[in-house]
Amino acid sequence: MLEIRRFVAAVGIVVSVGVVSAIWSPSAPLFAAQPRPLTFTRDIAPIVFSSCVSCHRPGEAAPFSLLTYQDVKQRARLIADVTAAHYMPPWQPDSEGGQLEGDRRLNQAQIEIVRRWVDEGAVEGDPADLPPLPSLRVGWRLGVPDVVVTMESGFAVPASGPDVFRNFVLPVTLSERKYVKAIEFRPGNGKVLHHARILLDDTGDMRRLDAKDADAGFPGMDVPGARFPDGHFLGWAPGKMPDVEAFQWPIEPGTDFVVQMHLKPTGRPETVQSSIGLYFTDQPPSATPMMVRLGSKTIDIPAGASSYELIDSYQLPIDVSVRSVYPHAHYLAKEMRISAKAPNGGVETLLHIPNWNFNWQDEYEFRRPTTLRKGTVITMRYVYDNSAANPHNPSQPPARVRFGSETVDEMGELLLQVLPLKAAELNTLRADVTRKNLITDIAGEEKRLSDEPGDYETRNALGVAYIQVNRQADALRQFQEALRVAPEYPVTHYNLALIAMGDRRFDEAQVHYEKAIAARPDYVEARNNLGVLYEVTGRTDLAVEQYVKALESKPTHAATHTNYGRVLLSRGQLAEASAQFTAALRSRPDNGDALYQLGRVQLAQRKARDAAQSWRRALAARPDSVPLMVEMTWLFVGNDEVQNASEAVQIGERANKLTGNSNPAVLNALSAAYAVDGQMQMAQRIGQRALQRAVAANDDALIDAIRRRLDVLQQSADASSQNP
Repeated sequence: MLEIRRFVAAVGIVVSVGVVSAIWSPSAPLFAAQPRPLTFTRDIAPIVFSSCVSCHRPGEAAPFSLLTYQDVKQRARLIADVTAAHYMPPWQPDSEGGQLEGDRRLNQAQIEIVRRWVDEGAVEGDPADLPPLPSLRVGWRLGVPDVVVTMESGFAVPASGPDVFRNFVLPVTLSERKYVKAIEFRPGNGKVLHHARILLDDTGDMRRLDAKDADAGFPGMDVPGARFPDGHFLGWAPGKMPDVEAFQWPIEPGTDFVVQMHLKPTGRPETVQSSIGLYFTDQPPSATPMMVRLGSKTIDIPAGASSYELIDSYQLPIDVSVRSVYPHAHYLAKEMRISAKAPNGGVETLLHIPNWNFNWQDEYEFRRPTTLRKGTVITMRYVYDNSAANPHNPSQPPARVRFGSETVDEMGELLLQVLPLKAAELNTLRADVTRKNLITDIAGEEKRLSDEPGDYETRNALGVAYIQVNRQADALRQFQEALRVAPEYPVTHYNLALIAMGDRRFDEAQVHYEKAIAARPDYVEARNNLGVLYEVTGRTDLAVEQYVKALESKPTHAATHTNYGRVLLSRGQLAEASAQFTAALRSRPDNGDALYQLGRVQLAQRKARDAAQSWRRALAARPDSVPLMVEMTWLFVGNDEVQNASEAVQIGERANKLTGNSNPAVLNALSAAYAVDGQMQMAQRIGQRALQRAVAANDDALIDAIRRRLDVLQQSADASSQNP
């Protein structure tokens, strides 16, 4: 302080006479004008109404209302403190203003106004200055939902004790696929609900877990099989506003919502009973986004470590636009930075949270999607503080912390919603992201088993991951070890049955399917696959028995409807088969197998136009199905009702490209398409190649068919030459 005064005095010595004269000019005011007193009605209410009352009002998540002067005055000093500390309104990123949607921060001028008003005595002011309250919708903010699903009963949260992590299953009653344009989550009791993640389950597994627990829901945060809708994150935290999705997503009949809740005791007994409002549209999405996941499942933070780093990177295989970002960690995280390094070396910060607070996690949507080019490396860097100096540390004294879903565990995850700039490259991105996720999952499951060797569920999950990376021997060892620990575990029996069936060891597969069903009689997938096994081995009556029992457990199971319909079709029961395929399509309108089989029924019913439409839809759903393309080529070649030479050629050429110009059945169909299209020389040349490939494959039936057709082509060519 003394040094500053000496500095000012020294400056004063060298000020020119002219400047001094200007300062003390009689025409200048002797003192600066005092700022006018601040009032609630004129200065504070506009800030509170625009930034606070969406949550701080009766019926919403905040613990108290701020709708009136008395409400605000009662907590004036608290409001000044939490806004000055940027704790309220809750907003964690330090991004430039306007970069992210929904930025709730007060600017520095607003924070200073609140502080001055409190320091001046929190004066109310002239009621005539009070602005009108903002239009605040009571209840559902997006209007009346098309469907509301609610927890069947409330869950009692104890008055004290540790945080509660619990999952609640909310079934959705649908008869056909719907497209969701928005969801709105109503917490039911915002005082006790810290945050929620909303997943989908179409397996019924979560219902079984729920049924085992006498109370509402079931504990923990490990819900294998439940998932977010493709390309979307669904969640709720205080302050999060519902909005219409940029891209709709489908929900199928038989799907359940699984709401994962983090519940915090408040000091007195509380009850939570949440609801989800669904808003539908008939329009499918115009584009398909995808989630890119970064993170680690091998987190292991020593006690006392104050700067433990988690770093993960991903190199984009295609051009994308980034729509939103969702970071996730627990109490030990203190800083998060997500950056993108372009191929030219430029680095862009996508998100930076300098002071992570587990209480205010959120999804952040970019106001203008960020374009990232192929080769860009996205990097997440999270820093954790497991020292006693971390006031949020749930363990005092600090203890070793590993990856896990409980409060005393840690997580490090980043989800980015991206949209390929070229829709055709979506599958390239999906395959690459799947590979990265598998590597992450395998590392995490291996780490978990090293810590807990008896965890049979993790062994099963690791076995599935090994199969997906072609490590079948390792997968078998994990499945066998899982059964050694839990001999009746149905999921592992099911997985071993799939492996045996793929190797055509049908007797072994049957044993495992039957054990899976014995342990879980409503195991729809196991019954469906056992039915397929019976079909393949010529026991169709037993197959039908399994299909019927599977549908009794889950009437909307599309694969079982399709398989059952196929048996009925083979028996000539066309109407009954059609009903099964239609039921499958009601659940999943883009089910390629059901569409193909329905087309076969329609052909048998002499409805070639309907069959052509069904097969076109099937090909859109299964664009790489060569057998379907071959049948479509022959349909457009030989059926008078729908004959279309150009479409036959187009589909035949597409199939030929996929098979490398070497599949004799494809070449034969393409030859026929060229002939109908009048391209006789191409027809003969491709036909000869088809014959060569059939001879090389020793396919006598196809050799005979190709030769007969080539003879017809030659006769036609001879006739044309004799009658020019």
